[in-house]
Amino acid sequence: YMKNNMPDKVIDLFNKIQAPDEIIIMLLFNACAQLDTPAALNLTKKVSKEIPKSFLSNSNLSTSLLDALMKCGDVEYAQTLFDSSTRKE
Repeated sequence: YMKNNMPDKVIDLFNKIQAPDEIIIMLLFNACAQLDTPAALNLTKKVSKEIPKSFLSNSNLSTSLLDALMKCGDVEYAQTLFDSSTRKE
């Protein structure tokens, strides 16, 4: 769905998946970045707080998360996450 520019369908599909893996979550963040709506921002923040912290070690997923947050307008939260991830390294 992402390749066909259908981010709403990605979110619909995500909501049906019981245990999404890192790839699915990364695709969700990419869809939210494309939508750039308050609902997309809320979903991005919600999922980012619920995923296993080990997922954030995936640089592609982390980048997708930061991209979604910034494109949806929450640069401050993106900066906070970025700062916390760079302190651990």
